[in-house]
Amino acid sequence: MLVLVKINENYPDFTRGEKKIADYIIKNGNVVAFSTLEEVADKAGVSTTSVIRFARTLGFEGYTQMQQSIQKELMKKVSLPERYEGSYPKIEKGHLLDDILTEEIGRLNKTVKYVSPEALDQAVKAVSGARRIYILGCRATFSLACYTAAYMSQICDNVTLVGGIGGMHPEELVNAGEGDVCIAYMFPRYQKIMVNSLEWLKSRNVRTVIISTPSNDTIRHLGDIFLFCDVENGIMSKDSLIPAMFLSNYLITAVMAEDYENTKNRLALMEEILEKGSYLSI
Repeated sequence: MLVLVKINENYPDFTRGEKKIADYIIKNGNVVAFSTLEEVADKAGVSTTSVIRFARTLGFEGYTQMQQSIQKELMKKVSLPERYEGSYPKIEKGHLLDDILTEEIGRLNKTVKYVSPEALDQAVKAVSGARRIYILGCRATFSLACYTAAYMSQICDNVTLVGGIGGMHPEELVNAGEGDVCIAYMFPRYQKIMVNSLEWLKSRNVRTVIISTPSNDTIRHLGDIFLFCDVENGIMSKDSLIPAMFLSNYLITAVMAEDYENTKNRLALMEEILEKGSYLSI
């Protein structure tokens, strides 16, 4: 049984101190998996003895056994129902709006700490100087790819959204080559179609900017530049896409600033088209 499921089953009966530990594990399971007992106790704001007792409350012999269980869980694919079970204790009616706001602000603050200024600079220069820009996402991250492609197309004339509609990934990527850049959004669970596409692009000497989580050893070989963000679910049973959109907004804005005159002229041309009937005259 998953540690999060055990926490969910027992959460209403936890003491105040046990809920502090449970909340910390729910938010930081990947950190707990590789932290010492002392580190977890310090971060949760409790004593080491409290953490050991908490582990025993969940049915483990002690902290080490609970940690090993978390490590095994991270190695498996966590299903959506399991994630929902893990996040459900955090949902309190009447405070949900404020709770989600707090969660999102926390994710954005973590993202600012995660992302490397050097990587941001490299990404902006790579995209600005690219012959062609391919933007790639799948499932939930496809919405991010669409968003970035829409705004990047306003300032660059060489943007391709890799949609893969009808299985058309090969046709959309066939012309990619040296001098091109791909912006890819990849978060666990990683899709095979994304991995296959990025491996092929790499074989064609396409530089890849991957927006992902810090714990991404599985896909490390696929990218040249990594922009890290925090998307882990706490209250939500789904990962948040807001930190990734935050990095996308930075990338779009910074690329706009790289060539002021070209951006201004391109936006002016688009405005001419819009004034010729795109909007109602109200």
